Amino acid sequence: MLVSSPLGAGDEAPSSASRPAVVLELFTSQGCSSCPAADRVLSRLGSEERADGVALVPLAFHVDYWNRIGWVDPFSSPRWSARQRRYADRFGRRSVYTPQIVLNGRAELVGSHEGRLRREIPSAVPSREVGRVEILQARLDGARSELVVDLAAELNDGGEAPRTIANLALFESGLVTRIGSGENARLTLENDYVVRLLRPVIAFEPGRPARRERTRIGLDSHWAVDNLGLAAFLQDAQTLEIHAAVVLEKLARR
Repeated sequence: MLVSSPLGAGDEAPSSASRPAVVLELFTSQGCSSCPAADRVLSRLGSEERADGVALVPLAFHVDYWNRIGWVDPFSSPRWSARQRRYADRFGRRSVYTPQIVLNGRAELVGSHEGRLRREIPSAVPSREVGRVEILQARLDGARSELVVDLAAELNDGGEAPRTIANLALFESGLVTRIGSGENARLTLENDYVVRLLRPVIAFEPGRPARRERTRIGLDSHWAVDNLGLAAFLQDAQTLEIHAAVVLEKLARR
């Protein structure tokens, strides 16, 4: 996994370039009794060093459709539910479920099935290099209230440019919540890689296979800056397949 060195305010993250990677998108909810097991699987995978050189990019998208059943997940968003529904259409599913994990937009399975997930990871690695993405820098301002990110991306095949997007995800780990009601009432849940923001940064155009863009992210005061990380990935807006990805686990030090 690609990991940055710690940053203080005003410092910059080292450049982080693509290598074979699998983005693991877990669709989960604190209101779902089956989800904590999948949350733990994602945390384990994210903390492991792999011997095969494949970088795992774990992202937890907390959906909002469980909120009406007794517990409102504070990390949930209708945007993440909509993203999951797009994957359901992609895989020909009539409905969505939790916990579901999607591997590089190419395959899906129950997120708590750790053994099967580990077996599926190698086959989710793209068979050819469509392009590359790199986080050139991630810099906190002096007040630690804004993050400035320089992102670079390049496509090998300009013919795929009109539908390829370079996305940037900001996530937070180390979140602990005491659940007061619903299926997980009285449990204390730990959540990592919780997506706080997902933003398309680069949209490719014919004749411009290499791009560099700067984006500024305002940081919510409720987010623990020390526990924030970044992921960037190239995704086909039509097929939803992910072709390349990088991750920076830490942006700041305590």
